[in-house]
Amino acid sequence: MKKYYRTILMAVAAAIIMMSLSACFLPEDFEVIITVKRDGSYTFNYEGNLVHALALSAIKEDKLSKKDEASLKEQEKEFLKSPGFKKAKYIGNARYKVLVEQTGKAGEDYYFTAKDMSIFSIIRQDDATMAIKALKLNEKDMKMLKDLDFDIVGTLTVSVEKGVKVIDHNAGKVSSGVYQWKIKNPEEAPRIIVKP
Repeated sequence: MKKYYRTILMAVAAAIIMMSLSACFLPEDFEVIITVKRDGSYTFNYEGNLVHALALSAIKEDKLSKKDEASLKEQEKEFLKSPGFKKAKYIGNARYKVLVEQTGKAGEDYYFTAKDMSIFSIIRQDDATMAIKALKLNEKDMKMLKDLDFDIVGTLTVSVEKGVKVIDHNAGKVSSGVYQWKIKNPEEAPRIIVKP
C-alpha cells in the first residue's frame, strides 16, 4: 500500500513539474552579495545553482521522463525573462547554473526567486527599515532535503554603505560594514535589519 501511494505521489510530482517549473527551486553552491546604499537603493547578485526540488525527487525515484527533461531545459528561457537573470543554463540533474544581477530602488521589495517561495528577500518595513532575510528550514523541509540527499550550501554577504544604520543581525562574521553568513541547511534564517 505504501509503495502504491509513493507511485501516485511521484506521478503527481512529475505532473507538477510539467505545470509549474517556476516554483520549488532550491539554492546550491551559491554566493549572494547584497549591497545597501545610503539612499535605500540596493544591488542583489546571485551566482550559483538553482535546483528544481520536484524534478530532483523524480530523478531519485527514476521517474523523470525525457519529456520532463526537455521541459526542464525549456526553463532556461523562462529564467531569462525574469528581472535580473543574466545567465541561465540547464546543466542536467535538475540543476541550473544562473547569474542574477538585480538593482532595486529605495522602498522597492525584492524576492528571489518568487514572493511565495522566496529564498532571499529584501523588504521595506513600516518603520522605514529594510529587512534582508534568507530562507529558514523547518523540520519538514529538513526531512525533505535528507530524503533527497541534498544540502543547501552557500555564502550570503551584505555590505552597507557608510550612513546606513544596522539595527539587528545574526551574521556569523562582521568586518567594516560587511556582514557574512556561511549557510548550510539553515534552521535559523540569516537576517539583517538596516535603516538607510
